[in-house]
Amino acid sequence: MRLTTVVVAAAVVAGCTAGAPSPPTTVATTTTTTTTAAPTTTTAPPPEGVTVTSDGTVPDAGALAVLDAFYDHLVDPSSPPPPATPGVIPVLDEPIRRPAEIVASGNWVFVDDETMLTVAHGRAEGIDDVILLVGDAAGWRVVGAVLDGRAPWLGPEPAMVVVIGSDARVGQDQLRHRADSVHVLTALPSLGRGAILGFPRDSWVETPYGEMKLNAVMAGRGPEAVADEMRDHFGIPVEGYVVTGFQGFEELMWELGPLPIDIPIPIPTQKYWEGWPAGPQELSPQRVLEFARTRKKIPNGDFTRSLHQGIIVLAVLRLLQEGSIDDAGALVATLTRHAWTDLEVDRLFQLAAAAYLLDPDDIANEVVPGRLGRVDGASVVFLSPEADELVADLADDGLLSER
Repeated sequence: MRLTTVVVAAAVVAGCTAGAPSPPTTVATTTTTTTTAAPTTTTAPPPEGVTVTSDGTVPDAGALAVLDAFYDHLVDPSSPPPPATPGVIPVLDEPIRRPAEIVASGNWVFVDDETMLTVAHGRAEGIDDVILLVGDAAGWRVVGAVLDGRAPWLGPEPAMVVVIGSDARVGQDQLRHRADSVHVLTALPSLGRGAILGFPRDSWVETPYGEMKLNAVMAGRGPEAVADEMRDHFGIPVEGYVVTGFQGFEELMWELGPLPIDIPIPIPTQKYWEGWPAGPQELSPQRVLEFARTRKKIPNGDFTRSLHQGIIVLAVLRLLQEGSIDDAGALVATLTRHAWTDLEVDRLFQLAAAAYLLDPDDIANEVVPGRLGRVDGASVVFLSPEADELVADLADDGLLSER
């Protein structure tokens, strides 16, 4: 099932405070068109030039007003800017022309009881601008834009997030148990590039709580402690975290669908599941989870497992790109159903849109190097001196140099 089928059916939110957006009573999941014909779901025709969805639902007037203000400001910078997330409407070197058509409807997605996301379009011959809108009790605001012929405006770059897989089982606290996997994901949408840097879960690290394995930092403390470890010990300025557990990961994959993936090495049968041949194949959600967890009987154990988890991320990115940036709101809704994060919805929407702009072939996938050792009889990973260079490289600009 592709993300376009995950779009939430919109309904008027009971109890919304004054100024909240008024979503259409029906969500259109098809391409929208501009028309002046009277819509079938209203008693009067929309104003001339108002965009109408294919099922006749008139878009929210507040969203249209924000889009009008957005283009007014771009055409004439002396005009007041629209409500917007700070930093997403930079000063242009030259004004932009207003498109002939503004489409403010399409995939309207609720991410909670009163927060809606939609991807709008400004269209003219040969031009298709994309504008990200978030609506809540405070009204509508622009949170990002991809204007034809210009670099994307999707917030600060590089974006850096630590992604954590919880080792908790059913009945255990997903956010206060050990971490089963730790990766820092970065994105530079303006360049279409990014990086994935995996950390062996048994990495022996210094923390404010004493020396311990990296996977133990979250235990009893939460994912904030892992994010702080990335910032304070490794010097990587991550913005926040995303956490999912085994069940959440598998459910997320069920919503995305079977995963086409190229497995680089043959993997023998494990204790609880079958192995995999090398090469391109399609994995069910359960098999994706099993592949992500496999570290026995493969060269370099957890180092290779961490690398394989990065390969899964890249395969998911390619799968998402079978859709379009119009699916970004649905992606946020899907993620928030199956994961925990401290990122605000505006930032999640920006990052979801970035997923459709990055080139998977231009995203480095590396694992911090180290060697196996023991501390008090327990197996640990001592990070190599080369790890400092690799981490500093990522922290510098969000990219990893070719090695």
